[in-house]
Amino acid sequence: MMKMKKIYTAATIIVLATLSQAHAQTAPQNIQPQGSEFSGPYVGFKLGENFSSASGHIARPEHSTTFPGLTAGYGFDVGPLLLGAEAFADLHHGSVTYKDAGIDARIGVPMNHFMPYARVGFTGSWPETRLHVGLGVEYKVLKQVGISGEWTTDTSNTSGTRRKNDSVTVGLNYHF
Repeated sequence: MMKMKKIYTAATIIVLATLSQAHAQTAPQNIQPQGSEFSGPYVGFKLGENFSSASGHIARPEHSTTFPGLTAGYGFDVGPLLLGAEAFADLHHGSVTYKDAGIDARIGVPMNHFMPYARVGFTGSWPETRLHVGLGVEYKVLKQVGISGEWTTDTSNTSGTRRKNDSVTVGLNYHF
């Protein structure tokens, strides 16, 4: 598990550094780019409810767990879209997959202070790395502070057991 955390940390740093470098290379040298309110780096905290179940070799009926989570990411404008990467950690100990951490690509449509977005990536700590997808919306309440609402899901099929996670979260993001 510690090895997976190191891999995720290294991958996150590489992705964020690459995105930052690509963004810096595309900006004209003498003109300040007019970006959306959501472009650039951010960190966040979220609180959510996880609904999970397991069937097959190990069976556990659907149940829910309240959990905290952390996020960090970077977004940059590409025409009318915002593209970015986000590392996350969902600390839902009562889930059938315990704690999850991963990295997602995020694509949004900024509309002034409001941005709906979709995300897709990978999560994994136990029992395996798996596809992670979701939908969300963020609203800027202050220049550097946004609140978000999000739904994410992932499933695992390992050792004869199918595990399913759905999470609904509310978050607070600080944009630098």
